[in-house]
Amino acid sequence: MTSTNFGADKTAVVIGAGFAGIATALRLRALGYEVTLLERLDNLGGRAQVFTRGGYRHDAGPTVITAPFLFDELFELFGEKLEDHLEFVPLDPFYRFHFADGSQFDYRASVEDTLDEIRRFSAEDADGYLKLLDKSKKVYDVGFKQLVHRPFTRISDMIKQVPALLMLKCYKSVSQMVNSHLKHPLIRQAFSIHPLLVGGNPFKTTAIYTLIHYLERRWGVFFCMGGTGKLVEELGALMKRHGINIVFNADVDEIVLANKKATGVRLSDNKTINADLVVFGGDPETCYQHLLPKSKFSLPTSIKKQYSMWLYVL
Repeated sequence: MTSTNFGADKTAVVIGAGFAGIATALRLRALGYEVTLLERLDNLGGRAQVFTRGGYRHDAGPTVITAPFLFDELFELFGEKLEDHLEFVPLDPFYRFHFADGSQFDYRASVEDTLDEIRRFSAEDADGYLKLLDKSKKVYDVGFKQLVHRPFTRISDMIKQVPALLMLKCYKSVSQMVNSHLKHPLIRQAFSIHPLLVGGNPFKTTAIYTLIHYLERRWGVFFCMGGTGKLVEELGALMKRHGINIVFNADVDEIVLANKKATGVRLSDNKTINADLVVFGGDPETCYQHLLPKSKFSLPTSIKKQYSMWLYVL
Protein backbone atom coordinates (compact mmCIF):
# COMPACT_ATOMS: atom_id res chain seq x y z
CA MET A 1 0.00 0.00 0.00
CA THR A 2 1.27 3.46 -0.91
CA SER A 3 1.25 5.45 2.32
CA THR A 4 2.90 8.51 3.82
CA ASN A 5 2.06 7.16 7.31
CA PHE A 6 0.60 10.57 8.09
CA GLY A 7 -2.20 8.79 9.93
CA ALA A 8 -0.16 5.98 11.43
CA ASP A 9 -1.57 4.79 14.78
CA LYS A 10 -4.60 7.03 14.25
CA THR A 11 -8.22 6.06 13.68
CA ALA A 12 -10.83 7.58 11.38
CA VAL A 13 -14.58 7.14 11.08
CA VAL A 14 -16.28 7.99 7.79
CA ILE A 15 -20.07 8.38 7.82
CA GLY A 16 -21.84 7.40 4.61
CA ALA A 17 -20.73 4.94 1.93
CA GLY A 18 -21.61 6.89 -1.21
CA PHE A 19 -18.85 7.80 -3.65
CA ALA A 20 -17.68 10.64 -1.38
CA GLY A 21 -17.44 8.35 1.65
CA ILE A 22 -15.77 5.54 -0.28
CA ALA A 23 -13.16 7.85 -1.82
CA THR A 24 -12.49 9.48 1.55
CA ALA A 25 -12.10 6.12 3.28
CA LEU A 26 -9.62 4.95 0.65
CA ARG A 27 -7.58 8.15 0.81
CA LEU A 28 -7.42 8.06 4.60
CA ARG A 29 -6.37 4.41 4.52
CA ALA A 30 -3.60 5.28 2.07
CA LEU A 31 -2.43 7.90 4.59
CA GLY A 32 -2.11 5.20 7.22
CA TYR A 33 -5.31 5.62 9.23
CA GLU A 34 -7.25 2.66 10.58
CA VAL A 35 -10.57 3.41 8.88
CA THR A 36 -14.12 2.43 9.76
CA LEU A 37 -16.78 3.24 7.14
CA LEU A 38 -20.33 3.44 8.50
CA GLU A 39 -23.39 3.01 6.27
CA ARG A 40 -27.00 3.07 7.49
CA LEU A 41 -28.18 0.91 4.54
CA ASP A 42 -27.23 -2.72 3.97
CA ASN A 43 -25.05 -2.03 0.91
CA LEU A 44 -22.55 0.44 -0.52
CA GLY A 45 -23.18 3.21 -3.02
CA GLY A 46 -25.29 5.86 -1.32
CA ARG A 47 -27.43 7.33 -4.10
CA ALA A 48 -25.69 5.00 -6.55
CA GLN A 49 -28.04 2.12 -5.88
CA VAL A 50 -29.03 -0.63 -8.34
CA PHE A 51 -32.48 -2.17 -8.72
CA THR A 52 -33.96 -4.82 -10.99
CA ARG A 53 -37.27 -4.37 -12.80
CA GLY A 54 -38.72 -6.23 -15.76
CA GLY A 55 -35.64 -8.41 -15.95
CA TYR A 56 -33.30 -5.43 -16.36
CA ARG A 57 -30.81 -3.90 -13.95
CA HIS A 58 -31.11 -0.15 -13.49
CA ASP A 59 -28.69 2.36 -11.99
CA ALA A 60 -30.77 4.53 -9.68
CA GLY A 61 -28.07 7.18 -9.39
CA PRO A 62 -25.13 8.40 -11.49
CA THR A 63 -24.63 6.78 -14.89
CA VAL A 64 -21.77 8.25 -16.93
CA ILE A 65 -18.22 9.09 -15.87
CA THR A 66 -16.63 12.38 -16.95
CA ALA A 67 -13.35 12.38 -15.00
CA PRO A 68 -12.06 8.78 -15.12
CA PHE A 69 -8.62 9.71 -13.78
CA LEU A 70 -10.18 10.30 -10.36
CA PHE A 71 -11.12 6.61 -10.19
CA ASP A 72 -7.72 5.56 -11.58
CA GLU A 73 -6.12 7.43 -8.71
CA LEU A 74 -8.04 5.51 -6.04
CA PHE A 75 -6.56 2.23 -7.28
CA GLU A 76 -3.10 3.73 -7.86
CA LEU A 77 -2.95 4.79 -4.20
CA PHE A 78 -2.55 1.09 -3.40
CA GLY A 79 -0.30 0.12 -6.31
CA GLU A 80 -3.19 -1.33 -8.34
CA LYS A 81 -4.60 -0.62 -11.80
CA LEU A 82 -8.27 0.13 -12.39
CA GLU A 83 -8.27 -1.69 -15.73
CA ASP A 84 -7.49 -4.96 -13.94
CA HIS A 85 -10.92 -4.75 -12.33
CA LEU A 86 -13.12 -2.45 -14.42
CA GLU A 87 -13.73 -1.52 -18.06
CA PHE A 88 -14.53 2.10 -18.90
CA VAL A 89 -15.90 2.46 -22.43
CA PRO A 90 -15.81 5.87 -24.19
CA LEU A 91 -19.18 7.08 -25.44
CA ASP A 92 -20.03 8.68 -28.78
CA PRO A 93 -22.31 10.55 -28.77
CA PHE A 94 -21.77 11.90 -25.28
CA TYR A 95 -25.49 12.71 -25.10
CA ARG A 96 -28.43 12.47 -27.47
CA PHE A 97 -31.17 15.07 -27.14
CA HIS A 98 -34.75 14.46 -28.26
CA PHE A 99 -36.61 17.77 -28.42
CA ALA A 100 -40.35 18.36 -28.14
CA ASP A 101 -40.63 19.21 -31.86
CA GLY A 102 -39.33 15.74 -32.78
CA SER A 103 -35.82 16.86 -33.76
CA GLN A 104 -32.68 15.16 -32.45
CA PHE A 105 -29.25 16.52 -31.59
CA ASP A 106 -26.14 14.44 -30.88
CA TYR A 107 -23.44 15.97 -28.71
CA ARG A 108 -20.50 14.08 -30.25
CA ALA A 109 -17.12 12.96 -28.95
CA SER A 110 -15.16 15.05 -31.45
CA VAL A 111 -15.42 18.81 -31.90
CA GLU A 112 -15.81 18.52 -35.68
CA ASP A 113 -18.67 16.04 -35.42
CA THR A 114 -20.34 18.28 -32.83
CA LEU A 115 -19.97 21.28 -35.12
CA ASP A 116 -21.61 19.33 -37.97
CA GLU A 117 -24.55 18.59 -35.66
CA ILE A 118 -24.82 22.23 -34.62
CA ARG A 119 -24.81 23.41 -38.25
CA ARG A 120 -27.94 21.34 -38.91
CA PHE A 121 -29.71 23.76 -36.59
CA SER A 122 -27.74 27.00 -36.99
CA ALA A 123 -24.60 27.64 -39.03
CA GLU A 124 -23.62 30.71 -37.01
CA ASP A 125 -23.76 28.75 -33.75
CA ALA A 126 -20.84 26.59 -34.87
CA ASP A 127 -18.50 29.53 -34.34
CA GLY A 128 -20.34 30.43 -31.15
CA TYR A 129 -19.75 26.93 -29.80
CA LEU A 130 -15.99 27.24 -30.34
CA LYS A 131 -16.03 30.51 -28.38
CA LEU A 132 -18.06 28.86 -25.62
CA LEU A 133 -15.57 25.98 -25.50
CA ASP A 134 -12.68 28.45 -25.24
CA LYS A 135 -14.41 30.25 -22.36
CA SER A 136 -15.10 26.88 -20.73
CA LYS A 137 -11.39 26.03 -20.82
CA LYS A 138 -10.53 29.29 -19.08
CA VAL A 139 -13.11 28.59 -16.37
CA TYR A 140 -11.77 25.01 -16.09
CA ASP A 141 -8.21 26.29 -15.62
CA VAL A 142 -9.37 28.27 -12.58
CA GLY A 143 -12.39 26.40 -11.25
CA PHE A 144 -11.13 22.83 -11.66
CA LYS A 145 -7.35 22.95 -11.75
CA GLN A 146 -6.89 25.60 -9.06
CA LEU A 147 -9.94 25.41 -6.78
CA VAL A 148 -11.32 21.88 -6.70
CA HIS A 149 -8.68 20.52 -4.30
CA ARG A 150 -8.62 23.52 -1.96
CA PRO A 151 -10.48 23.50 1.36
CA PHE A 152 -12.24 26.85 1.75
CA THR A 153 -12.20 26.92 5.54
CA ARG A 154 -11.56 30.67 5.72
CA ILE A 155 -13.29 33.59 4.03
CA SER A 156 -9.87 34.94 2.99
CA ASP A 157 -9.19 31.78 0.97
CA MET A 158 -12.33 32.40 -1.08
CA ILE A 159 -11.74 36.15 -1.50
CA LYS A 160 -8.39 35.47 -3.16
CA GLN A 161 -10.20 33.72 -6.03
CA VAL A 162 -12.78 36.46 -6.61
CA PRO A 163 -10.76 38.52 -9.15
CA ALA A 164 -10.23 35.51 -11.46
CA LEU A 165 -13.87 34.45 -11.22
CA LEU A 166 -15.08 37.99 -11.89
CA MET A 167 -12.80 38.27 -14.91
CA LEU A 168 -14.35 35.07 -16.28
CA LYS A 169 -17.86 36.45 -15.56
CA CYS A 170 -18.73 33.55 -13.26
CA TYR A 171 -21.28 35.82 -11.58
CA LYS A 172 -23.48 35.03 -14.57
CA SER A 173 -25.69 31.95 -14.68
CA VAL A 174 -24.92 28.94 -16.88
CA SER A 175 -27.84 29.91 -19.10
CA GLN A 176 -26.61 33.49 -19.47
CA MET A 177 -23.11 32.32 -20.35
CA VAL A 178 -24.34 29.81 -22.92
CA ASN A 179 -26.85 32.25 -24.41
CA SER A 180 -24.14 34.87 -24.91
CA HIS A 181 -22.45 32.51 -27.39
CA LEU A 182 -25.30 30.48 -28.89
CA LYS A 183 -28.52 31.73 -30.53
CA HIS A 184 -30.68 28.76 -31.55
CA PRO A 185 -33.09 27.96 -28.68
CA LEU A 186 -32.63 24.18 -28.93
CA ILE A 187 -28.83 24.38 -29.07
CA ARG A 188 -28.98 26.69 -26.08
CA GLN A 189 -30.97 24.04 -24.22
CA ALA A 190 -28.53 21.29 -25.14
CA PHE A 191 -25.50 23.13 -23.79
CA SER A 192 -27.18 24.33 -20.60
CA ILE A 193 -28.02 20.91 -19.13
CA HIS A 194 -24.93 20.26 -17.00
CA PRO A 195 -26.25 21.84 -13.76
CA LEU A 196 -29.21 19.44 -14.00
CA LEU A 197 -26.80 16.56 -13.39
CA VAL A 198 -26.22 17.87 -9.86
CA GLY A 199 -29.76 19.12 -9.29
CA GLY A 200 -29.03 22.72 -10.31
CA ASN A 201 -31.18 25.18 -12.20
CA PRO A 202 -29.34 26.41 -15.35
CA PHE A 203 -31.05 29.80 -14.96
CA LYS A 204 -29.64 30.27 -11.44
CA THR A 205 -26.51 28.10 -11.15
CA THR A 206 -23.21 30.00 -11.41
CA ALA A 207 -21.45 29.93 -14.77
CA ILE A 208 -18.49 28.19 -13.12
CA TYR A 209 -20.36 25.00 -14.09
CA THR A 210 -19.63 25.73 -17.75
CA LEU A 211 -16.19 24.23 -17.01
CA ILE A 212 -17.85 20.83 -17.58
CA HIS A 213 -17.90 21.49 -21.34
CA TYR A 214 -14.11 21.51 -21.40
CA LEU A 215 -13.85 18.75 -18.79
CA GLU A 216 -15.78 16.45 -21.14
CA ARG A 217 -13.66 17.50 -24.12
CA ARG A 218 -10.43 17.02 -22.16
CA TRP A 219 -11.23 13.60 -20.67
CA GLY A 220 -14.25 12.23 -22.57
CA VAL A 221 -17.48 10.68 -21.31
CA PHE A 222 -17.41 7.00 -20.30
CA PHE A 223 -19.70 4.19 -19.25
CA CYS A 224 -18.56 1.54 -16.79
CA MET A 225 -19.36 -1.90 -18.16
CA GLY A 226 -21.71 -3.57 -15.73
CA GLY A 227 -23.11 -0.19 -14.73
CA THR A 228 -22.45 2.02 -11.76
CA GLY A 229 -23.23 -0.92 -9.50
CA LYS A 230 -20.18 -2.74 -10.85
CA LEU A 231 -18.03 0.31 -10.09
CA VAL A 232 -19.32 0.42 -6.51
CA GLU A 233 -18.75 -3.33 -6.15
CA GLU A 234 -15.10 -3.10 -7.20
CA LEU A 235 -14.44 -0.09 -4.98
CA GLY A 236 -15.91 -2.12 -2.11
CA ALA A 237 -13.55 -4.98 -2.93
CA LEU A 238 -10.63 -2.52 -3.02
CA MET A 239 -11.52 -1.30 0.46
CA LYS A 240 -11.71 -4.82 1.81
CA ARG A 241 -8.38 -5.81 0.26
CA HIS A 242 -6.70 -2.98 2.12
CA GLY A 243 -8.23 -3.38 5.53
CA ILE A 244 -11.02 -0.82 5.69
CA ASN A 245 -13.69 -1.90 8.16
CA ILE A 246 -17.13 -1.49 6.57
CA VAL A 247 -20.15 -1.57 8.90
CA PHE A 248 -23.64 -1.75 7.36
CA ASN A 249 -26.97 -0.94 9.06
CA ALA A 250 -25.04 1.54 11.20
CA ASP A 251 -27.29 4.54 11.74
CA VAL A 252 -25.34 7.44 13.28
CA ASP A 253 -27.37 9.52 15.73
CA GLU A 254 -24.70 11.94 16.85
CA ILE A 255 -21.16 13.11 16.20
CA VAL A 256 -19.58 13.14 19.65
CA LEU A 257 -17.74 16.36 20.50
CA ALA A 258 -15.22 17.42 23.11
CA ASN A 259 -14.42 21.14 23.15
CA LYS A 260 -15.99 21.45 19.69
CA LYS A 261 -13.69 18.76 18.34
CA ALA A 262 -15.14 15.52 16.96
CA THR A 263 -13.95 12.55 18.99
CA GLY A 264 -16.22 9.83 17.64
CA VAL A 265 -19.82 8.92 16.84
CA ARG A 266 -22.80 7.51 18.70
CA LEU A 267 -25.00 5.03 16.85
CA SER A 268 -28.76 4.55 17.16
CA ASP A 269 -28.13 1.48 19.37
CA ASN A 270 -26.16 3.78 21.74
CA LYS A 271 -22.85 2.18 20.81
CA THR A 272 -20.02 4.73 20.67
CA ILE A 273 -17.07 4.51 18.28
CA ASN A 274 -14.12 6.71 19.22
CA ALA A 275 -11.86 8.15 16.52
CA ASP A 276 -9.09 10.69 15.98
CA LEU A 277 -10.87 11.93 12.88
CA VAL A 278 -14.55 11.97 11.85
CA VAL A 279 -15.66 12.67 8.29
CA PHE A 280 -19.28 13.09 7.23
CA GLY A 281 -19.88 12.08 3.61
CA GLY A 282 -23.50 13.10 3.18
CA ASP A 283 -25.50 16.30 2.67
CA PRO A 284 -24.23 19.16 4.88
CA GLU A 285 -27.77 20.01 5.97
CA THR A 286 -28.21 16.50 7.41
CA CYS A 287 -25.02 16.86 9.41
CA TYR A 288 -25.91 20.24 10.90
CA GLN A 289 -29.59 19.49 11.50
CA HIS A 290 -29.34 15.97 12.89
CA LEU A 291 -25.80 15.01 13.95
CA LEU A 292 -24.33 18.13 15.55
CA PRO A 293 -25.77 19.79 18.68
CA LYS A 294 -27.79 22.80 17.52
CA SER A 295 -26.81 24.69 20.63
CA LYS A 296 -23.20 24.78 19.44
CA PHE A 297 -23.49 24.70 15.66
CA SER A 298 -25.95 26.40 13.35
CA LEU A 299 -26.41 25.68 9.67
CA PRO A 300 -24.31 28.16 7.65
CA THR A 301 -26.48 30.58 5.70
CA SER A 302 -24.63 29.58 2.52
CA ILE A 303 -26.10 26.06 2.57
CA LYS A 304 -29.65 26.87 3.68
CA LYS A 305 -31.06 25.81 0.34
CA GLN A 306 -34.23 24.30 -0.97
CA TYR A 307 -34.00 20.75 -2.24
CA SER A 308 -33.83 20.84 -6.02
CA MET A 309 -34.97 18.90 -9.06
CA TRP A 310 -33.09 15.92 -10.47
CA LEU A 311 -32.58 14.40 -13.90
CA TYR A 312 -33.53 11.08 -15.49
CA VAL A 313 -30.92 9.71 -17.91
CA LEU A 314 -31.88 6.91 -20.28
